[in-house]
Amino acid sequence: MKIIFFFSLIVTLSFLNCTDTVTNPKIIVLDVDSSFIKLNVGQEWKYVEWRKYYYEEPFFTGDTISIKIISKSPGLVTFFEKKLNVDSITIHDTATVFLQIEDSILQLSKPNSSDVFGFLNHFKGFLTLKKIDSNLVTINLDTTLYLIREQTRKGHFIGHTNLLEIFSNTFTDVTVYYCATPEIADDFGSLTFINPKQGIISSIYFGGFSLTESYGYNLIK
Repeated sequence: MKIIFFFSLIVTLSFLNCTDTVTNPKIIVLDVDSSFIKLNVGQEWKYVEWRKYYYEEPFFTGDTISIKIISKSPGLVTFFEKKLNVDSITIHDTATVFLQIEDSILQLSKPNSSDVFGFLNHFKGFLTLKKIDSNLVTINLDTTLYLIREQTRKGHFIGHTNLLEIFSNTFTDVTVYYCATPEIADDFGSLTFINPKQGIISSIYFGGFSLTESYGYNLIK
């Protein structure tokens, strides 16, 4: 199977245009019924995984993840995450995420092992769908992601970027979750983009004890 290599970011984050296969994923723009604000049982989001090793181009691994809402009650919504292209699903290939609902704020009820929601462990489980008007940043993955903190002089913040382009889709007023406080010798940092309509657009992890400079999960459906 062919894997496309291409990664171009100057002022905003841009990914390549893709075809409709697992390793060359085609972005499908979500319709209004998939709004992250509504959070209805049965809603599903799919993500493709990519990795970037030091001094190499990023590449798609061919792995995809599904996140589906499996239950919702007053004040609580439950997401179930699983890998789609494994021969035999094990407990390590799934994660259940419980989020309490308080108006435009979702609160993780306990730490989780989710690949997509894992960044919340760095933010005390706090996920806001409100517009953030502080900590404006410009995203450039051509440089080390630890340098983003130089724009705000903060290693841990919730901020925003005015424009974000991923897989030829354009998003505006995107909330940015950034955590570089785990030093490179200790743990992975995280960078996540959220839009109230599309939900989590991308979860990226970087640093840590690994040959991997960064890796992430990007919304494809």
